Amino acid sequence: MKEDELRNTITELLSELGTSTSDELISHLLMNKNINVDAKTLRKVISQLIREGIILKIPDAGKKKFILRLSVIKP
Repeated sequence: MKEDELRNTITELLSELGTSTSDELISHLLMNKNINVDAKTLRKVISQLIREGIILKIPDAGKKKFILRLSVIKP
């Protein structure tokens, strides 16, 4: 899968889920979208989306992980 397609899929998935960790995103991509992507590629695309301001990375002390969500939630 090309990175542009993965970017669109990630933003669509976050729109559906609301919030998610990167591990949860990998799981949803595998189970629901039937897309096999390695963690390194996913993290690279997520980093690009964070730098562009499309998604936010929020620390979650309870899970000891970062939660991802879209920066602007579409109605």
